[in-house]
Amino acid sequence: MNRTPSLTASLGIHGWRDLDALLLAALSLEAPVLLVGAHGTAKTLLAERVAGALRLEFRHYNASLLNYDDLVGIPMPSAKGALEFVSSPGSIWGAEFAFFDEISRCRPDLQNKLFPLVHERRVAGVDLPLLRHRWAAMNPPCGSSEAEPGDQMYLGSEELDPALVDRFPFILSAPGWRDLTREDRLALVCSAAPEPGAPLASFLGMCLQLQERIGAELGDRLAEYVVQLLDNLQAASIPQSPRRARMLHQTAVAVHVARLLLQGDRVEAGGSVEQAVVHGLPQNASPEPPSALKVRAAHQQAWKLSGLDRADPWRKVLAEVDPLRRVVLAERLDFCDSDLSRLVLQALASVDTEPDRIALSTAVYARYGSRRDLTPAAWETLCQYVRRLFEPRDRRQMVGPGPVLELWHDLERHLASQGADSTRQRLERNFLLAGFPDLWLRWSWRDALETLRRNLDLFGVSEVAS
Repeated sequence: MNRTPSLTASLGIHGWRDLDALLLAALSLEAPVLLVGAHGTAKTLLAERVAGALRLEFRHYNASLLNYDDLVGIPMPSAKGALEFVSSPGSIWGAEFAFFDEISRCRPDLQNKLFPLVHERRVAGVDLPLLRHRWAAMNPPCGSSEAEPGDQMYLGSEELDPALVDRFPFILSAPGWRDLTREDRLALVCSAAPEPGAPLASFLGMCLQLQERIGAELGDRLAEYVVQLLDNLQAASIPQSPRRARMLHQTAVAVHVARLLLQGDRVEAGGSVEQAVVHGLPQNASPEPPSALKVRAAHQQAWKLSGLDRADPWRKVLAEVDPLRRVVLAERLDFCDSDLSRLVLQALASVDTEPDRIALSTAVYARYGSRRDLTPAAWETLCQYVRRLFEPRDRRQMVGPGPVLELWHDLERHLASQGADSTRQRLERNFLLAGFPDLWLRWSWRDALETLRRNLDLFGVSEVAS
């Protein structure tokens, strides 16, 4: 299969093709880039090659060893009594491309001084008109859950100050060995010659020419999308700053332009916007990066809503950020069974723990069991979780002294204090008994019971047909 030439491969960097559009977008915006990856993944080499291809004055700083004087030079009194900086060949004043390596090992006091340099191109209160690109690199921070067996642990790599990482519109994961194709691995090992293709500077010029037109075409839809996206991310416990909202609006346009140039005019805007979001969240540089599924779900819902007519009922439903309330609203708006089924499955997918999935399935089953003809996929999923509650069974279990017996006595005291006359009370009793002991040894039965009660209230479940 013929593929368009890779920008990064044309620089002799192999395996980075999937990031080409993002890197081109960052260069066109002159936006700061943070590269996160293991040692030896060509992060520094990429920055050096990009600066060389664009013929920019390059400065490389090892942030773990950096002193402020290394950046600005030595302050000396001038003849007029004012302080002037005596610069060295490595100072920032003449730089056009600055690269801060090992930024996660930088001292906290120096990190604070990098804020205005990265975001405002200013140091010691002085503008840096020549400085165009500010890139940084770091190893995955200590404690990262993304580490796999055999991965390196970077004990000296600390999580960045949230205010500093929020200055980077692009947070890109550098591809490691496992991410490379066999073709890329061979090219890397054999030091294969760069692929032929248009120079980076030419693509950059075309990118700048198209951005205003493409931005106008995406227009109000993109602005509405970003607003809804941040609401969705907030609901998914991935909060963003107002600064990030503005950044995502800009980067989405730039990434779409870059993809149009590199991949052709069949590129869909939604895919470009998704790439900008997936690679534009500051949490990507944290020890616990956000779930890719949650981020993509937030994007897809926001993108779909932004393209709907204002009178479309789906618009009202998708504007509700809580997936459970979305189902209730859809029923109120008289959505068809297949659409309601889809929302039910999305709501179940948004729930994290087994008890919470059982609680939600119980409320949905109780509400719609005799009222709606949901799809087989929806019923099968619901039944998978509610079978414990509704399937008659005779169960005997020997319990000896220990945590299981203590748990049983705790449940027994609670059940004895509750009635079993109403359908709600029988549901709650079955829910607690069905989870004993396996679920309640891992999760709090009290918290799960409160979740069940909230869900039953939300879906208006009081009495259920036997």
